[in-house]
Amino acid sequence: MISPLERATELCRMDMERVDACIHENLQSDIMMIPAIGHYIVNSGGKRLRPLLSLLIARLFDYSGDRHIPLSVVVEFIHTASLLHDDVVDSSDQRRGSPSANGVWGNQASVLVGDYLFSRAFQMMVADGDMAMLKLMSDVTNALAEGEVLQLSRTFHMEMTEAECLEVIERKTAVLFKAATEVGAHVSGESADVVADLADYGMCLGVAFQLMDDALDYLAEAEEAGKPVGHDLEEGKITLPLIHAMQRDAELRKRVEDIAERGCYEDGDREWVRERVTAQDGAGYAMQRARDYAERAKLRLPENSNSEIRLLLGELADFSAHRPF
Repeated sequence: MISPLERATELCRMDMERVDACIHENLQSDIMMIPAIGHYIVNSGGKRLRPLLSLLIARLFDYSGDRHIPLSVVVEFIHTASLLHDDVVDSSDQRRGSPSANGVWGNQASVLVGDYLFSRAFQMMVADGDMAMLKLMSDVTNALAEGEVLQLSRTFHMEMTEAECLEVIERKTAVLFKAATEVGAHVSGESADVVADLADYGMCLGVAFQLMDDALDYLAEAEEAGKPVGHDLEEGKITLPLIHAMQRDAELRKRVEDIAERGCYEDGDREWVRERVTAQDGAGYAMQRARDYAERAKLRLPENSNSEIRLLLGELADFSAHRPF
């Protein structure tokens, strides 16, 4: 059965082709490493979900202009730059099941091309000429940077609460979903209240998406998740499935404290932790919280809009909290 994401992609196929053309046009540089790394990471199997959201929200209000195309690319460039930096910070050599850019070209090149993508995004925003968009994207970039530092400061933070976990998710992941939906509503000329509602839709959708990602780290096979299973804890990330399970399993908490002191897994740790988290339904709890956020997202969709697109956006919210990958 075709998924809501696949239907949305097909519905926006022509606009997505324009987005792809705009991406490749704006990755051009006579410094060959820039387009090489840029194309590698942009074409590495991502779902283009953030630009797709911008396009869908514009369709929700029957927008007929062109601004949503380059502004969708701005969102994607900021996202891609953050991925390049993420993999360096996390010392990751895999991205979506393939070698990461830093695994191929090294950390220095990945950081610098990430910087280039940030700067290119800001050039495109200046070309758009809307100060409201420039403020939105500069705020988003600042929030992303704060989210990265916040997550780093909470590496192996054994006292991490659910509220603190959600704060990291909102700042580091969901804020770009919020920006994507806000772009679509803003270029359509909607009122401030409607723009705020769609921004909330994007924020809740992004939280649901990340909570599912965190759950999959304790459930999915590596090939499905696009990364080694159990990798979050290996990187020092105390995510909601683990928080929930440790609150109910003192032996698990002690084992995680030992892993934190060593800063790495030893033989058997990965599978043992997975089994204990599963026994306490840690992933199931995170998935239920994802569904709660998906329901909140659907409540923010405006009634006075394109009914077909509104229904599809609601289905995308549900999909984000039930997706198998």
